[in-house]
Amino acid sequence: MRFEIATLESLCELVVDCPHSTPKWTDEGIIVLRNQNIKNGVLDLSAPSFTNEEDYLKRIKRADPKEGDIVFTREAPMGEVCMIPEGVKCCLGQRQVLLRPKSDVNGQYLFWALQSPYVQQQIAWNEGTGSTVSNVRIPVLKALNIPRIDNEDMIAKSLSDIASKMALNTQTNQTLEQMAQAIFKSWFVDFDPVKAKMNGKQPEGMDAATASLFPEKLVDTDVGELPDGWKLVPVGELLDKAIGGDWGKEEPDEKHTEEVRIVRGTDIPKLHGGAIDSVPVRYVESKKLKTRKLERGDIVIEVSGGSKDQPTGRTLFISDNILNRLELPSEPASFCRRFKPKSYEIGLLLAVHFQLMYKAGKTWEYQNQSTGISNFQTTYFLEAEHVVVPSEEVLAAFIKQVSPMMDMAHSNQNIELAKLRDTLLPKLISGEIELESVATE
Repeated sequence: MRFEIATLESLCELVVDCPHSTPKWTDEGIIVLRNQNIKNGVLDLSAPSFTNEEDYLKRIKRADPKEGDIVFTREAPMGEVCMIPEGVKCCLGQRQVLLRPKSDVNGQYLFWALQSPYVQQQIAWNEGTGSTVSNVRIPVLKALNIPRIDNEDMIAKSLSDIASKMALNTQTNQTLEQMAQAIFKSWFVDFDPVKAKMNGKQPEGMDAATASLFPEKLVDTDVGELPDGWKLVPVGELLDKAIGGDWGKEEPDEKHTEEVRIVRGTDIPKLHGGAIDSVPVRYVESKKLKTRKLERGDIVIEVSGGSKDQPTGRTLFISDNILNRLELPSEPASFCRRFKPKSYEIGLLLAVHFQLMYKAGKTWEYQNQSTGISNFQTTYFLEAEHVVVPSEEVLAAFIKQVSPMMDMAHSNQNIELAKLRDTLLPKLISGEIELESVATE
């Protein structure tokens, strides 16, 4: 088994530092890569930043990022990497370095080698001083030792196949959540099945048994037209409890004895995406855990934080899979609240309503500014935000369709794949194990 060492510089055609200036930010235009878009080897451009053509041309004078290039973050955070995908026109932001592998170097292998513990340990420690550092200087970056071993192409393919499977799972989960939202909007916002029956038609995409559960007319009420027998109810009336979160202590003491996970607003999208590593483990008082412990059907809502571009009000529905993923008893963080619906079914109805509401930007209406921090006006929200509550039969039909979608969207497959990737990565890069064939299907 061959195991050699090469410097990063010797493997790259280009090692180019970013422009040391702030881009001119625009609402649209050409993408500027930011360190916040790069995490765990993934380039997330779901919320991109932009600059104009003029500033873009200034920022690519030394190198124009192209497909297969590797972007390395020098600080804040340090040592994260991603690859430039096909069809993305972009430029570097700040605190980044562009790496272009030589033509005879497998760029995917280099990408994974940079994420291995062997290389990450070099990044974390300043060579020759034994002290931790907060940034990586270009000479240190160029001098990083990269292992060269047999079967680099196969190793790169194996790890990249796992990453592709995780990306596909994430996309599938997003599609499932969108499908649940589409059903909710059709049934409980646009009243499509009721309107179809009023026109003597079969509701589109619905079997006769389910269609028979829906009313055949809309009636005038004080709040507008509603399907016959349905109600428009304030969110607060559908909850048994709404209670603030907790933060606890980093270490246990006489009072803080219960080990828990604390779900923060920043963890909500990551938990939706199948991650858990960001959710902190802390210690709380037993009496507080009794009233704040998250249970099946609960909803965590973010009530403080946000930014000028991101309102408060992100939510997480607590399904069985989410509870299994969290592994420990869990509470919402101090800047979140626990909503306990009157039932699991009402909880799922509210959860999809909240997702649609946030997606439409409606949570902006329920927040105010205090000392630079956005706060969600929970009391006002519970009184002012209304939800259509159908008959028990229609609600049961909705749960029957949507609950499996939510369970699948919250599945733990990506966590298992991440564990497999993280187990294989150091062993493959070090040559501890060899691959004769790879199957990641």
